Amino acid sequence: MLLFGFLYSSLGFLIGGAIAWLFKEFKEKISIINAVCAGLIFGLISIEIFPKAIELGGWFITIVGVTIGMIIFELLHKVSQHNQMNRNISKERIYNRVGLLLILSFSIHNFPMGITLATSQEYDFTISLLQTILFHNIPEGIILYTPLIMMGINFLNGILISFFVSVPVALGFFIGSFVDLNHPFISTSLISFTVGIILMVTVSEILLPVMEKSTLHRILIYTLIGIGIMGIYLKLF
Repeated sequence: MLLFGFLYSSLGFLIGGAIAWLFKEFKEKISIINAVCAGLIFGLISIEIFPKAIELGGWFITIVGVTIGMIIFELLHKVSQHNQMNRNISKERIYNRVGLLLILSFSIHNFPMGITLATSQEYDFTISLLQTILFHNIPEGIILYTPLIMMGINFLNGILISFFVSVPVALGFFIGSFVDLNHPFISTSLISFTVGIILMVTVSEILLPVMEKSTLHRILIYTLIGIGIMGIYLKLF
């Protein structure tokens, strides 16, 4: 199950990366891509991740976790900008920073998945959980690989990143097999913490830069389209 969890997670990210790669020729429409990508993130968080965190641990722990995630992002953001002027940062460096922050966020987010998989006792539930990991990671793969592809990442590094982001699933399974960490407080804290980071990455690194180059209503329309696409996807799968 440890191996299956790792492979299903990696496959989901790779499928998402392949979809992002198919749209790489439209990178001149960066404002549209960024807005739709932001919409996908907002949809994923508001429809699935945030409600799940509240269901597991309640509003208080979720809000505290999101707040801590936002604070951590601000600290990371300031460190990454140390000795650099923001206006002088190249597009490649911006994509690199967005990609690294998303890799960190999704890696942390995948850890509770492995714990849940380890504590599963029923075969049917385990199979459903593996399928959930696979389909859940496809849109996350699109979100993760979009800035990386814009940065010019090569094929081998793309595969390695999918493995790296999926390692926490295997790590969570390994630890969960020996220690009972499947506690609502732990799961909610990890999930809400990553929500805070991902929200800040989305707003400050994806949406705000393109708002300077496009109109607000145009960005809003494509963001809503992204939310709609995510809603339909989650409804189907």
